[in-house]
Amino acid sequence: MALPVPTQASSEVLSKAIRDATNTKSTYKFLYFPLNGRGETIRNLLAYGNVDYEDVIADWPAMKKDTRFGCVPVLFETTASGTVLEFSESQAIERYLARKFGLLGSNEWEEHLVNEYVNSVDTTAGNALTKILFAPVETRNKSAEEFYKSQLAPWIQIHEGHLKANGGNGHYVGDKFSWADIKLSTAINVLLTMVPKGLEKEIEALINPEATPNIWKVREAALAHPSLGEWLKSDKLVQYSVANKGFFKF
Repeated sequence: MALPVPTQASSEVLSKAIRDATNTKSTYKFLYFPLNGRGETIRNLLAYGNVDYEDVIADWPAMKKDTRFGCVPVLFETTASGTVLEFSESQAIERYLARKFGLLGSNEWEEHLVNEYVNSVDTTAGNALTKILFAPVETRNKSAEEFYKSQLAPWIQIHEGHLKANGGNGHYVGDKFSWADIKLSTAINVLLTMVPKGLEKEIEALINPEATPNIWKVREAALAHPSLGEWLKSDKLVQYSVANKGFFKF
């Protein structure tokens, strides 16, 4: 399958296409592998936005040379006027969609807070990748235990505090969804599902409705959202989660 060909135009023309697309219907193609990974938050954002998109499973040897940075994920948006926009790098794609779907807060300060929380979640998720998912199988449990105790436990308490300070309403900022909420709910899903065998009780003791009520409310709010919740409960997401476990040998 050939990838969409991005429109070659000036930044002014492409910026106008982005602005115009805010009020018109676009179509999307999302290029990634058939698992969660760095595509999970992007798929969750697309689900929140309730937009139609095609999951294009990467034929990597054939497609790599045609991507901007030689890596995935890549999002292609075709606007109603026919302009094809290409977005690369996971956090850049997430930020674009967050802005498009009104998930960056209600003012500049709230946008700053959202970015802070997202970066904090990303840092801890990256540490989890290193300490758990990419750890050698023979040392994975020991590495995971150390990560849970020394990094994850204090991080959880910090975020519990921030969420409580916002009223414990299931959101980081104000009383509505933000990119940070979706980022956190995605990370919690990974932490609760990608658990080394024998450490299930350890992670369940750290993240549960009693120990982390405010974090749990964020997760519940995501599950209760009409379009996002439907995706989070879908068979396709289950398939990607199973593939994730297989890829990382869990």
